[in-house]
Amino acid sequence: MISKTLFWKVVRYGIVGVVVALTFAALNWLFGHWLGKWQSYLIAYPPALVIHFFLNRKWTFGYAGRDLSRQVFEYAVMAAATFAIQSGVFAIMVAKTQLPGWFDALAANAAQVIVTFLVMHFRIFRHPSPAK
Repeated sequence: MISKTLFWKVVRYGIVGVVVALTFAALNWLFGHWLGKWQSYLIAYPPALVIHFFLNRKWTFGYAGRDLSRQVFEYAVMAAATFAIQSGVFAIMVAKTQLPGWFDALAANAAQVIVTFLVMHFRIFRHPSPAK
């Protein structure tokens, strides 16, 4: 049975995910007017990460601790791992389909969603245990 708190974290994470995925796809679409699929994908990725980090930190996980530098470092490590997952899926989509780049980016984003939630929930934004 899932706790009420975890349920609402998952719901908020889903909303953040949709906002970030749409932002990422929109930036891919925008940059795609001037650049190729890969260049658009790479340029759109950093702003999407920044939005993802801060929305999840404050809203999804409700974290207000002072250890921002630790969180940014751990998030960057996680982002590098999920970037590898996402980029692999993006490469397959580009090579095997004729879909627009923004759609390829959305599909790639969906591939890493579960990994990202688990790492943020259990590690990066885990609330400290109360002192005994």
